[in-house]
Amino acid sequence: MLELKSVTVSAGNFRLQDIDLTLAEGECHAVLGPSGSGKTTLLNTVLGVLSPERGRIRLDGVDITDVSVERRGLGYVPQNLGLFPHLSVRDNLAYSPRARGLSRTQFQPMVDTLVEATGIGALLDRQTTTLSSGERQRVGLVRALASQPRLVLLDEPFTALNESLRRELWWLMRELRQQHGLTVMIVTHDLTEAYFLADNVSVLLEGRVIQQGEKAAVYGRPVSPAVAHFLGVETLQPGRVMIVKEGLATVEVGGAQLLAIAPPGVREHVLVSIRGEDVILQRGAGEISSARNRLPARVVSVQPGSPLMGVELDAGFPLFALVTRPAYEEMNLRPGDPVTAIIKAPSVHLIVRTP
Repeated sequence: MLELKSVTVSAGNFRLQDIDLTLAEGECHAVLGPSGSGKTTLLNTVLGVLSPERGRIRLDGVDITDVSVERRGLGYVPQNLGLFPHLSVRDNLAYSPRARGLSRTQFQPMVDTLVEATGIGALLDRQTTTLSSGERQRVGLVRALASQPRLVLLDEPFTALNESLRRELWWLMRELRQQHGLTVMIVTHDLTEAYFLADNVSVLLEGRVIQQGEKAAVYGRPVSPAVAHFLGVETLQPGRVMIVKEGLATVEVGGAQLLAIAPPGVREHVLVSIRGEDVILQRGAGEISSARNRLPARVVSVQPGSPLMGVELDAGFPLFALVTRPAYEEMNLRPGDPVTAIIKAPSVHLIVRTP
């Protein structure tokens, strides 16, 4: 569907370098990165606002590197939505398909379907300046999809909304994608949003794609400390590989030892990456478990959160666990309490440290 090959582009003093990225038809791909990493620059390059210095962009096998914005057939929802204040909602929705040369008989059935799906029928004759944030967001989505684009580009479209409205629109976007077979590329710094909406993700840091792949693999197995920090990995500690046997590495971390899946080319010095949701806490020895790692630990502090509570532990090294509120209340965890921390070997990810 979409392929970027060795794309390099400059925007002022900023530079995207050698970007390789592929989206399959029907996929939702999230480009993740902090502010200033180049997410919007990348989106503008795919859109056609910026021209690459080198590299090629293909859509459905056709080279569109030098094709103008209006001829690329893309749907676009910018961060500020870009609705026309002098037009009614109805005329905003008709703008893109008319700009592509579609007749009303060609685009109106899709618009009617989207209006019903998003519940904006009562807004059609209103000016966009009178709409609430959530209403504007729905109108922006419908306008982007009205011309039946081959690819939809979303530039942090839900950032300015409150939490409940964001989640409501995530569900709406997921339903629209499934119903209409949409191919979507979204740029965001919101990890939860990307995990909810996307099939695959790319992590963009300082103008380069550092890691990409299926979302669970990227979130659970970051390739570098920088990616781990951006993805919010709660435990990232230096370790020393003592022995590798039958695909398992025994790693010394502080005053404890852990078993982990040994990655290819593992070296002696590694960083141990453990996500908080992969740490199970039990009072005392607990029940028999197949997990390879059972660490005696002590609660250092408890951090309130929703829906998960954060528990800082001393397990011979600083370890962070995330537990549900009911589990926290059932265990009645307090600072100083002894617990057993249970971690499966595949959940202990080893990042090879560069010399």
